Amino acid sequence: MDRVKDKVALITGGASGIGRECALLLTKEGTKVVVTGINE
Repeated sequence: MDRVKDKVALITGGASGIGRECALLLTKEGTKVVVTGINE
């Protein structure tokens, strides 16, 4: 997924579920990720 490498993603609802998994996947692909959520 070179199209997301060196990009920045903002993920809301990233504390769990789909948001968390998206954040993990994007970081593995080289994306800088900012995550927000209400759960720790």
